[in-house]
Amino acid sequence: MKITEFGKVVRKARLDAEVSLLQMANELEVSSAFLSGMETGRKKITEEWLVKIQQFFTDRNIELPMLSEAADVSNKSVNLEGLSPAHQMLVAGFARTSLSNDELENLKKLLEAANAKKDKK
Repeated sequence: MKITEFGKVVRKARLDAEVSLLQMANELEVSSAFLSGMETGRKKITEEWLVKIQQFFTDRNIELPMLSEAADVSNKSVNLEGLSPAHQMLVAGFARTSLSNDELENLKKLLEAANAKKDKK
């Protein structure tokens, strides 16, 4: 089965932390098949598991700044709950807009700059 964007981020982090799938599963008290299911898209990545996995790697000094976004891509959905109506409309607008690769790259850089600025606060 093909690995998802979320799976790519998590597998790289496991390699960086020198932790196997089985070791991670044992520590998180789940089966390795469960974790593998999230990596390959057979299982949805819930907010609860996103937090647990983020904490697992934070405890090992591994940063995963785009983990939430990778989970959204892998889940093929973005939770709009808690966002202002204007923010919700912006997200929906992006989802329905055809942009060139250059335009997407410029927006990506803008978003990264905004996130970096937010993280410094």
